[in-house]
Amino acid sequence: MTAPAPAPPLSGADAHDHHIAWPPAAFACRVLTPRTPSTSEPLLVLGGGLQSRHSWARLERHLGPHHRLLIPDLPPARSPGQARSNLTWDDLTHAALTVADQLRIDRFAILAVSSGYPIGYRLAQQNSNRVTRLMLFGAAPRPSPRLAALIREGLRREATTAPPASASSRRRTAAQLVDVLTNTTAAAEHLLIKAAARVMLDQLNASPVDPLVRYVFDRGSLLLSDPLPTGGLAGIPTLVGVGEHDTTTTVEDNRAVAATIAGCTLLVMKYADHLLHLERDGDFAAAINLFLNDKPLHTLPHSTSEILR
Repeated sequence: MTAPAPAPPLSGADAHDHHIAWPPAAFACRVLTPRTPSTSEPLLVLGGGLQSRHSWARLERHLGPHHRLLIPDLPPARSPGQARSNLTWDDLTHAALTVADQLRIDRFAILAVSSGYPIGYRLAQQNSNRVTRLMLFGAAPRPSPRLAALIREGLRREATTAPPASASSRRRTAAQLVDVLTNTTAAAEHLLIKAAARVMLDQLNASPVDPLVRYVFDRGSLLLSDPLPTGGLAGIPTLVGVGEHDTTTTVEDNRAVAATIAGCTLLVMKYADHLLHLERDGDFAAAINLFLNDKPLHTLPHSTSEILR
């Protein structure tokens, strides 16, 4: 999702945008620096599809005063008519590493969410000497059948020469995308899940282009090609987290990803779906803070955690 406007100023942290000169496509990175010196490594935040550097206002309020945050606007994977089109997972991983390099940061932790997880996983796998901790939320070895079908439909639309979609057509597509990316059954029972889905719908409705084509261009198309890299991961403390009602990346999906990482901790948050950072922002941030500070996660309310061997 893309927030309609930059996040408001924070108390306890200073925010600045930095220009990242990556040869295929320059992009911006939002950097939050605590006003009180922090001893922890910076946290690189890799958002999911349709999210921007301004999509993390709630996380910033919780963590910004205590941790330096790096939130890049990584380029879209597909940009028709431009030289930077058809980027791969490895390309985007290199772009993420370029953020740390150009900001002169040697060691850093990673928070990677949804379709940001294949980038975060590869970044840790390829740079184990620089990544201190890895946190993946909403991870799956492959997209669900419903999401894969929707991505293929977006690719079909992108390939056609039909006139631009009307406003009513865009609204229908937005509703269809939200229906696949969120658990509508759980939303009927849990107001926070319903509210987060509504935020996503409102932001997609505000898009001037077909939301599905935009999702496919951003990173959706790459989900059809090996989001989970081979080779596994070892030697980096890792947390994989998921909402118990997530149907986009199920608990079983996240467990399968966690099983490829030696000593990984799996966290399941109750009363939550795929948009954890909106639905339960306080507990989401608390889980990250606990893990960054090497504290036990069993103190987190309405959650279960286990270490996979």
